[in-house]
Amino acid sequence: MASLSKITLIGNVGADPEVRIFENKKVANFSLAVNEKYTKANGEQVEKTDWFRVSFWGNIADVVEKYVRKGTQVYVEGKLSTREYMDRNNEKRFALEVTGQTLTLLGSKENSNSAGNTAPTATQESYPTNDISADNDDLPF
Repeated sequence: MASLSKITLIGNVGADPEVRIFENKKVANFSLAVNEKYTKANGEQVEKTDWFRVSFWGNIADVVEKYVRKGTQVYVEGKLSTREYMDRNNEKRFALEVTGQTLTLLGSKENSNSAGNTAPTATQESYPTNDISADNDDLPF
């Protein structure tokens, strides 16, 4: 049976992206604030912000480095992944992160903090899969 891990987010970048070279491949990391506004039953308006850690690899990391700055509104599609690490007290911790696959810059040029024009949608290069149906000659297309 197939499985899927997918997340879609629209939010504002919390700080300028951190771009590094790791194992001969560029990675761009940034935090993304996703705001939710709702009204409680008593009429009180509430605004809640969830923060996500987002990573883009390869060609999209180049786009992030060139166009994304603190405050940039972005649309991100990716997959959720967990990462294990040791904190300062040498205790094992887990972090939930988004590995980005598609990035679209939102907003107008006037509202963007980036220099120059906004970039088009960038999509992560495909990775090989074990999908045997791709080689099936009985497909109608």
